Amino acid sequence: MGGTASVVTKVSTPLPEPGPPRVVLIEDAAHHPDADRIRTVLQKYFDAINAGDYALWRSVVIPQWARDTSEAAWHAQYRSTLDGTMVVHRLEPRAGGGLVALISFTSLQNPADAPPELPVRCLRWWVSYPLIGEGEALRLAPSAPTANLTAAC
Repeated sequence: MGGTASVVTKVSTPLPEPGPPRVVLIEDAAHHPDADRIRTVLQKYFDAINAGDYALWRSVVIPQWARDTSEAAWHAQYRSTLDGTMVVHRLEPRAGGGLVALISFTSLQNPADAPPELPVRCLRWWVSYPLIGEGEALRLAPSAPTANLTAAC
């Protein structure tokens, strides 16, 4: 008796991935004297978003931003977000002290949770995050929304 073999081929279109979840500093940013602390605070920020960890997020942002963003509002904002390919391209002095980190990253989210002007699943972001304080007290401040650039992946 002869048997027949059947081959099942699964064909699917993969969803875009956000890329590695690790913050990388390149170019001159990698040589900054506080590069390790900057990478650490940014890593915790993105880890918090990816894990839905509001307490971790609060620990790395300036107190006013934390006070102005309730846990419910924060979870609503990031409920479907997954960030990756975070790259710090440049660090610049900030007027009034601190630095501004010029960062690009990719985010995946439910299109309903994306910015209303670009309701897509995958976004490429270019953002300037102020970094305020020194040493262990280094914290992120919100970026100016008008300074952020986005494009569909």
